[in-house]
Amino acid sequence: MRKTYQMGVIGAGARGELFARALACGQGNTAFFGLCDLDADRMEKFCRFCGVEPDRRFTDPAKFLASKELDAVFITVPDFAHCETALAALAAGKHVYLEKPLAPTLSQCQQLLAAARKSDRTFYIGFNMRASPVYQKLKQIADSGVLGRLIHVSAYEQMSVAHGASFMRRWHRREARSGGFLNHKCSHDLDILQWIIGHQHRIARVASFGGTNIFRPENGPAGHGTHCSNCPPAIYRDCPYPFVGGFMFPTSEKEAIVKTQQTDIYGNDLCVYTDDKDVVDNQTLIFEWDHGVRGDFTLQPFQRDGVRSTRIWGEFGLAEHIEDLRDGRGSVIRHIDSRRGSSAEYRFSSRHGGHGGTDSEMLQRFLAAIESGSAGDSGVAEGLAASLLALKADESRHAGKVVEISPAEYGGA
Repeated sequence: MRKTYQMGVIGAGARGELFARALACGQGNTAFFGLCDLDADRMEKFCRFCGVEPDRRFTDPAKFLASKELDAVFITVPDFAHCETALAALAAGKHVYLEKPLAPTLSQCQQLLAAARKSDRTFYIGFNMRASPVYQKLKQIADSGVLGRLIHVSAYEQMSVAHGASFMRRWHRREARSGGFLNHKCSHDLDILQWIIGHQHRIARVASFGGTNIFRPENGPAGHGTHCSNCPPAIYRDCPYPFVGGFMFPTSEKEAIVKTQQTDIYGNDLCVYTDDKDVVDNQTLIFEWDHGVRGDFTLQPFQRDGVRSTRIWGEFGLAEHIEDLRDGRGSVIRHIDSRRGSSAEYRFSSRHGGHGGTDSEMLQRFLAAIESGSAGDSGVAEGLAASLLALKADESRHAGKVVEISPAEYGGA
């Protein structure tokens, strides 16, 4: 008989809502143990909204993790609390699912890698893009050899206006809390590029350019409010970045569940033109692997719709895809053979659910990793490699120079 794993969630936010609801509904051989959040008021509102019973609510992480019945935890706290929370969970002997990114600093990433290697528990990183049939097909094409020797990979993430603006209202707007916009938002994009090339190879150097060109105080209209809710109606009506909700808990409502004094962290309808942010609102990087393959990535959040694109160039051809994130739209991959002039096309219909339907699969992938006694296909070393590239890109951006990445920074063997 298969073991039933008692799983809990730490962090009452949008991602916590996803996993708490899935566990409470029953997912395979799992059972919902409970939910933990430091804020009692936020916890009470969250649990009432999601239907979590009183005996499954915790506000003390130490007491929550000390529960012998608890087997595994989904950690969905803000990035700046990732390291402390994950280390405590490992020390308590729990299997860990940690939302990306791994951590905001390289030293914290390396701490987590060392702790995971010493532990006999599964430590899984929430890189949901790996569960996408689109990226799995791209990986299959790259690994098959039909492209010949790989030369270059290129990708961009084009975010919708409302999505991009939401990061300027919340804790993400300060680099120290997330390791930067690139690390928080695009670590799974950077992971996919490294996964396609193969983690037996490592990126050796990176250069990056970026800045805050739009969401600057001087670009805000004269007389605007500190929040959308106190902005003069005439100014608010013409603002291209009104608060529309949908990117924080609860995801089905316009108004987020927050306490007024916590808006510095949770944000809600904070004006995007505040002067207390230091994250970029656009960024480009170029990088080179240790075996000579090169790549580039661009992030920009000022389009009507969210779209990702990836291209893989090889000596014998090209594989390219555009993933349209709009509801009801599909994705397409084209493989062009440069020797024969032939092409093949693979179409993928849009799937329901968050992140193109991959969110619903991540719990099962975590469970499979636990049962196999491994980190599955998305462990701490992969999490470190993604954050390392993002953090080194920002180092390059700040210093205005190419930054080398040493093998030792990946954590060794």
